[in-house]
Amino acid sequence: ALKKKFPAQPFLIVRYGDHQPEFSPQLLDPELDEAGIGKKLMDYDPRYYATYYAIDAVNFEPVKSPAVMDTIDAAYLPLVIQEAAGIPLDPSFEEQKAIMLRCNGAFYSCKDGAEARRFNRLLIDAGIIKGL
Repeated sequence: ALKKKFPAQPFLIVRYGDHQPEFSPQLLDPELDEAGIGKKLMDYDPRYYATYYAIDAVNFEPVKSPAVMDTIDAAYLPLVIQEAAGIPLDPSFEEQKAIMLRCNGAFYSCKDGAEARRFNRLLIDAGIIKGL
């Protein structure tokens, strides 16, 4: 429909699931009670946080990039979109890309959270994140 209605316009289409359905824990670990599920969540079991994302395009070829991985933490989605669109990255996204490549798509769990804390501290010190 987009290609027909806008034959000369390029579109980058991103689909993603921002969370799993509430019943996912019962499918993942049906033997666990609420406390067991809570422990899995607190221990950051990636199966409890994984969802999907997909990139497609109309009248446009997404840019190939090592940052466009099969599996990423959601914190990287804005970076992946910019990379696929071919948008130049500002220094904060360049740093986030370096972390992403170093940590193979993990953010919060990389080095027990040290990379996420360091990156967030950089953003706070630069004045990009305020009010914390």
